[in-house]
Amino acid sequence: MKTIILFAEDLGWAIRCKYNLWLHGPYGLAKVVEKIPFRFLVKYLQRYGATIGDNCRFERGINLHRPFGRLPFENLHIGNNVYLGHNTLIDLTCKVTIGDDVIIASGCQIWTHSSDYTGEGTERKYVERSGEISVGIAAIIYSGVIISSGVKIGTNARIGAHSLVNKDVPESVFAGGVPVAEIKKL
Repeated sequence: MKTIILFAEDLGWAIRCKYNLWLHGPYGLAKVVEKIPFRFLVKYLQRYGATIGDNCRFERGINLHRPFGRLPFENLHIGNNVYLGHNTLIDLTCKVTIGDDVIIASGCQIWTHSSDYTGEGTERKYVERSGEISVGIAAIIYSGVIISSGVKIGTNARIGAHSLVNKDVPESVFAGGVPVAEIKKL
C-alpha cells in the first residue's frame, strides 16, 4: 500500500513539474521544486539538469533563481554528502559548484549575478555583473549568509552567521562579518 501511495505522490509531482514548466517556463518549474518534499527533491533537480552526488540532504524551500539554459538547473553542481538548509536561495545565472561534505545552513543566499547603474545623470546605464561561485570541500556556511558573485570559498572554511561574502575566503579559515573578514585560522 505504501508503495502505491509513494508512486501516486511521485506521479503528482512529475505532472506538476511538467505542467508548470510548460505554462510558466523555468520559473514555474522552480516554484514547484521549492515545494517538493526531500524524498523526491534530488530526483527532480537531476531530471531538470542539476548534477548531484550521493547522500545529500536538502530541506524544503530551496529557491532556484534564474533557472535558464537548455535544462533549467544545469548550472547547479553539488558533490556528495551535502546539506542545504531551509529557504536556501541559489542563483543559477552562472555555474554554482558545491564540493563534497559541505553544510549550508538555513536562509543562505548564493548570488551569481548583481545589478548596478554606472555613470551619472542622463548617462546612467544598467549594468549586470556575473561570476561563478565555488564552495570547497567540507566548508560550513552558517545561517543567513549572503555570497556574492565570483566568490570562491576554500576547503574547510567556515563562514559565520549573517555574513556578506563579497571576496574569496581561503581554505581552513573562520571568516565572518559584513563585509566578510578573516577571524582566525582553523
